[in-house]
Amino acid sequence: MAPTSTISPPSGRKAQATYRALVENTHAVIAETGGFSGELVAERARLSAATFYAYFPSKDEALAAVLDGVLGDLVDRTIDVFDIERLLEDGLVAVVGRAVAVGFEVFTSSALIFRLALARLPESRTIRHVYRDHQARAVEALERFVRLGRAAGKLSASDEAATTTALLVALQGINNPLLLHRSATDASVAAVEEMIEHLLDPEHVRA
Repeated sequence: MAPTSTISPPSGRKAQATYRALVENTHAVIAETGGFSGELVAERARLSAATFYAYFPSKDEALAAVLDGVLGDLVDRTIDVFDIERLLEDGLVAVVGRAVAVGFEVFTSSALIFRLALARLPESRTIRHVYRDHQARAVEALERFVRLGRAAGKLSASDEAATTTALLVALQGINNPLLLHRSATDASVAAVEEMIEHLLDPEHVRA
């Protein structure tokens, strides 16, 4: 299933196919080289440079479209993990472990994309828009998880709003060079998981 997008693609089947090809190839070039140009992306997609700039007037617009897909995937998968039914059936340790694993997978595989996007964040309104919209969606879902978890007696967070904010910050903090590329059994990874567990339920003790 395609990740949830906050950027509307162009209308028309052919235009949408061209748009997807340009976004996918921009993503691929960044992942391989750490940067990109409209000309290189167009060549890889077997399109003209003029076509690239017809769809993306600037490189920031193309980068925002790539980031939109990556963040859409990250938020979709995070929302799927932080589901009240999963908490009731599998418990807090399992839910947090899956959430951390999702974060490591996405942040590691898209590290160069995040690096480029963060560097352009102060200058690009479109990139800021993508970040804000996906963050708002994540906050809404995590607030619901915390609220329902408390109501079910599975979480003991004293302040739902503060806990939601801290949870999002902790999950975003996985995107850190000190943690990326470590194994699932690394002590630092386990410490991050225990920190999040404690945030959601200060009374929780691992078996």
